[in-house]
Amino acid sequence: MKFSQFISLPVVDAHVHFGSSAPKKDQFTAEKLERLGEFMIDVIKNGRLSQMNITGRFAGLYLKLRYPRFFYAGGYVPWSGDTQLLKVNDWSKYIESLIDMGFDGIGEMGNKPVPRNKHHPLNGKYYEGFWDACESLEVPVLCHVADPEEFWDENRVPEWAKNRGWVYYSGNYPTKEELYAEMENVLDDHPNLKVVLCHFYFISADLEKAERFMNRYENANLDLTLGIELMYNISKRRDDWREFFIKYQDRIIFGTDIATWQTLQEALDRIWLIRNFLESDEEFFTPDTADMLLTRYKEPFIGLKLPEGVLRKIYHDNFKKLWGEKPRNLNIDMIMKHLERENEKELIAAIKKTIKSGAG
Repeated sequence: MKFSQFISLPVVDAHVHFGSSAPKKDQFTAEKLERLGEFMIDVIKNGRLSQMNITGRFAGLYLKLRYPRFFYAGGYVPWSGDTQLLKVNDWSKYIESLIDMGFDGIGEMGNKPVPRNKHHPLNGKYYEGFWDACESLEVPVLCHVADPEEFWDENRVPEWAKNRGWVYYSGNYPTKEELYAEMENVLDDHPNLKVVLCHFYFISADLEKAERFMNRYENANLDLTLGIELMYNISKRRDDWREFFIKYQDRIIFGTDIATWQTLQEALDRIWLIRNFLESDEEFFTPDTADMLLTRYKEPFIGLKLPEGVLRKIYHDNFKKLWGEKPRNLNIDMIMKHLERENEKELIAAIKKTIKSGAG
C-alpha cells in the first residue's frame, strides 16, 4: 500500500527519540534544536501522524513549547546500566517535579543488556521507590526490557547488531530470562502500574508465551516499535498472531523508534512498514531506503489487515487512555529554573527565542 491508501485515522507515535536520552549538557545548539524540531514536524506531516511522544529529556519540553499539541514528552530516568548518572533520594518527589514541569510520562528507560558489573536490576535497590511512585501518581512508563533473543546467539545475531556491540553471548551479561524476571517481579508488585513495554517486549518469537504474559499481567501494554524481527516472527504464524492482535487490541500501541539521526525517508520508511503490516494483507520486504537497523530478510513479511476499530485503538485510543487526551501544560518558570541550575545554556536560549517569537 502507498501512504495515500492508508486508512484516515489519527495516529500517535508513542516511541520517538530526540537526541540522546542521557543527561548531556548542551548536546545541541539552539539553532540545531530548531532545525531538528522542524525535522520532526516534517515527519509528522509527511508520515500522516497526528502526535509524537518524545524521549529526549528537556528537548522534549522545548518541542512542546515550540509546537503546541503535537508532542508529549517523557521525563528522564536512567537505564539499568547508567544509574550513576542520576542520584535520587526521593523518587516520589523527583517524579512529581517532572510532571509539574510538564513531562507527560517517563522514558524510554529500561534494562537493555550491559555487563553484569554495570547492571542494576529494575527490581533492585536503585529503583526502590520508583515503581511505587509511578504507580501511585498514575504516570505512564515507556520501558525497554531485554533485546531480541538472537543477540545472545553468535550464529544468529545480525551484522548491524555486532557493529553496535549489541551482542551478549560472552557469558558476562544477564540472560534474557533474567531481564524478563526483573520486569515481571515489578509487575507482580505493581498491578496498577501504567507501563508500555517497548518493541513488543521482544516476545514475538513465542506466541504462547506472549499470551500467557498478557493474561497474567493485565496492566502490561506492548508497543510495536521495530526491531523488525517483530514482523518477521509474526509473519511466520500470521493468522494466529492476527487473532492475538484482535484479542488484545486494547493493549497494543503504535510506535516507530524514529530518531533525529535518521533521514526523513528513513523515518517515513519506519511508519510505512508498521502501517502496511497492520493495514494490508500484502507480502512485502524492508525498503532499500530503510535505515541500517532494519534487517533485510529473504522471506517477505505478511500483513495482518486488521479491522478499522482495532487500528483506531492501536493508533490512537490506547495511547490516550494512558497518557491523557492532551499533553500536560508547561510550567515555564520551573523549567527555566531547573535549566539554569544545570547550566543548559543552549536549551535556555532556544526556549527564550521561542517565547519571544510567540511561536509557542
